[in-house]
Amino acid sequence: MMEGKEKALRGIFGDGWFDAMRPTLMSEGFDKLGHFLMEERKNKVIYPEHEHVFRAFKETSFETLKVVFLGLDPYINKGQALGRSFGIDMNQTNGKIPPSLRVIHKELESDLDCLSINFDYTLEGWANQGVLMLNTALTVEHKATGSHLHHWDPFLKGVIDAVNAKDDRVIFILLGKKAQGYRQFLNPDATFTIEAPHPAAEAYAGGKAGFYGSRIFSKCNSMLYMLTKEEIDWNIKDKES
Repeated sequence: MMEGKEKALRGIFGDGWFDAMRPTLMSEGFDKLGHFLMEERKNKVIYPEHEHVFRAFKETSFETLKVVFLGLDPYINKGQALGRSFGIDMNQTNGKIPPSLRVIHKELESDLDCLSINFDYTLEGWANQGVLMLNTALTVEHKATGSHLHHWDPFLKGVIDAVNAKDDRVIFILLGKKAQGYRQFLNPDATFTIEAPHPAAEAYAGGKAGFYGSRIFSKCNSMLYMLTKEEIDWNIKDKES
């Protein structure tokens, strides 16, 4: 029974993440989380689809991890959440870009002093470069921001424990107060942190929340340079462009 569970989880997370997070993934608490989500999906609309909940871990392996991009929870509208925080599939959203992602793109252009044309809003290119696109909760109920936050708390602490034990330092970009609340669990000898307001707060505050001007992208690349790691190409292009 346990061997079957381990095999399944290795397939979902990849060997690196599974080995680093074994205590969390094999725990009774993680089983309870899975049961909770199954029950929720019986009567409610939950985002993202169950097959995409852990996609960030498959796209950014533990071995190649350089940055954790941490937001709040998935998008709460149909067709937006795809298991990669802030990323969307434009074909599913009919070309509409959520406010948070618009703010992120605008700050990217300002920070990097570039004109970002044909930007890839899936953010897959970030994930492929070692950026774990994560939220403090990996699921959410339709139109109910924060509905699953406390259920994911032990899991996220398990992610942090794994990163704290990593051989090389990882940069955490903590967006918003909820994400910044996990700073206390980060080992300062194993991680660097960059903090900024959540981009959604910027969108709703009319550009006065403080995400604009935070320069999270250039700050992150400066830290990577200091660590002698390859910098992230944040200005990723749509593959079809």
